[in-house]
Amino acid sequence: MTIYSYQDFLQTASAALSDANNANAHSAVVVVNLEGLPELDGILGYTEVDAILGQLVQQVRTALNATDIIGPSGRYQICCLLADLLTDNHALLAAHKILRVFAAPLQFNKRRITLLPRIGIALNSDKTSSLQQLMSNASSALHQAKRDKTPIRLFDEKEKNLLLSGIDIWSELDRAIETGELQLVYQPQLWIATGKIRSTEALLRWNHPTRGNIPPDQLVHVAEGTELMIKLSLWVFNTALRQCAEYRRAGVDAGVSINLSAGDLCDPELVELIEQAVNIWSVSPSDIMIELTETAMMENQPGSLETLHALKNIGFKLAMDDFGTGYSSMERLLRLPLDEIKIDRMFVKGMLSQPAYERIVGTMINMGHQLGLHVVAEGVEDLATYERLQALGCDVVQGYFVGAGMPVAALIDKFIAMNQHSMPSENI
Repeated sequence: MTIYSYQDFLQTASAALSDANNANAHSAVVVVNLEGLPELDGILGYTEVDAILGQLVQQVRTALNATDIIGPSGRYQICCLLADLLTDNHALLAAHKILRVFAAPLQFNKRRITLLPRIGIALNSDKTSSLQQLMSNASSALHQAKRDKTPIRLFDEKEKNLLLSGIDIWSELDRAIETGELQLVYQPQLWIATGKIRSTEALLRWNHPTRGNIPPDQLVHVAEGTELMIKLSLWVFNTALRQCAEYRRAGVDAGVSINLSAGDLCDPELVELIEQAVNIWSVSPSDIMIELTETAMMENQPGSLETLHALKNIGFKLAMDDFGTGYSSMERLLRLPLDEIKIDRMFVKGMLSQPAYERIVGTMINMGHQLGLHVVAEGVEDLATYERLQALGCDVVQGYFVGAGMPVAALIDKFIAMNQHSMPSENI
């Protein structure tokens, strides 16, 4: 098997693919990205990293057939045309062979270098695709693999459409932040013991002028890992504090919960910027609950635990959201400076019909209390679920039974109405 330069690869692979298409043969393009190489540029220098990439290409060559064509398709990427496959499934087998090649650390100049490969595969299923189209599709699949943190992804047209849509949304999000298209609504959280509002959760909404309502998780997904993420988070934080101050002046004695992302914790300026927001809007840190998902808190990114402790030292409260859906390490859980856990709605909504879910909810409540934490149940939609959570000793409930997310004016009206009830009823 010959190893080609990029231009030679394009010419040779295009000709081979054309022959395969004419022969109605199975073919595919595999793109391999090697995470870890960019960091080595700054440590070892470009020349040495180029030599490492050459050695890696040689290793990939050993995993493939002699008729396959291989060459670099970027500084940290390798592209392979598999033009003589027995079936489409053999492209997956080839990708797994490449993974096995990289399972052991690379030996280079007495160094042991561990790299993480991500692989995107585009099948030439209609046997008519051009090399450029297959490479584009394989790159899209590679992006999906990186996003999902999986080693291999097959190209999916629907996923590509979502990706393109995400790119469009990302390009419009900055404008939306500046022009006021975004808004926050507030979902009340209720103390079970008193039936009174304890706090609210600030929920992001974007009613796009042409796309309609864009789900907040989609917004976070397209912003995560870009410079827009911290800008979006700070907009949410400042807006939530300003409106919290507004509803507190109107007599709503409640704090506010604000969601941050895993990427936010890695921003070295986050703590200082949040402190500035608190000073601007004169809301006490003790009235602010910062929520992060269980997955975000368990990622253990560099500096994230230190950031959490810094926020805690300022006086903010910390909540683990979606508890029960991730993979919590008890050792790390004990090191987190938490004030509460929020049981995911999946367990709460299923607890009346599935005894196993009720046992899980009860166990989470007991564990939270044993750790000295408040426990919030999300997704409470009816009186029966509320009363069962009350019997299990849950502290706080949140969901449509208490109230959906609402603008500040509606929240103030809701608070006045709820103050007339000592405990919830069917028509709260």
